[in-house]
Amino acid sequence: MGNRRDQIKRVAAGLFVEHGVAGTSVRDIAEGVGMLSGSLYHHFPSKDAIAFAILSDFLTDLNARYRSVLPHVNGMREELRALVHSSIEIAGAHPYATEIYQNERAYHGPDAPAAIATAVREAHTFWIAAATKASACGELRAGLDPVEFARMLREGVWWSIRYHREHLDERRDEVTDTVLAAFVDGGAAPGARTGARPAADDRSIVDRLDRIERRLEKLSDSLLHEP
Repeated sequence: MGNRRDQIKRVAAGLFVEHGVAGTSVRDIAEGVGMLSGSLYHHFPSKDAIAFAILSDFLTDLNARYRSVLPHVNGMREELRALVHSSIEIAGAHPYATEIYQNERAYHGPDAPAAIATAVREAHTFWIAAATKASACGELRAGLDPVEFARMLREGVWWSIRYHREHLDERRDEVTDTVLAAFVDGGAAPGARTGARPAADDRSIVDRLDRIERRLEKLSDSLLHEP
């Protein structure tokens, strides 16, 4: 039964992102799995219960990964890299969970289920704690609000996951490095290299950032011109 439940969640997640939870029927999910609608109710009482399970499983694994990796790293860059990389890894293991959360106000709005809201708040505390500690010890650039910095970095990660979804597993390290270059290195306190010419590795990161910016511009244009 466990494998069947996982199959239902995988199929439903893709449909929820494409059509929304409201626009997806139990019949749609059942047909995608290859079963009768009535049989699906043996596994989940409703499509909303499926959406809840998708997000709950994702958040449970995400917070567990944060708790497991953070004790083994030190310093702002390593702690934030661990959070970024772990987020991408867990998102890859739970396809479309982040997109469902972003798309569905029922799960991120004021009426979100208590269990989901609590798990999301717990996940946020890891980011806020890392940024606050970095600010207190002078690793984060003076003048940056650590809570706002943590929020922007975290949301940048989730939107990067959305953008790279189709090739997320093979591009995990590249996405991690690019997010760090854009947010973490840019937010680090000035060091000895301030004003120096960028090294070859730095130039390659800048090139990747330029390519991503161009892609985002094209994506934005296409969304604006959709019928």
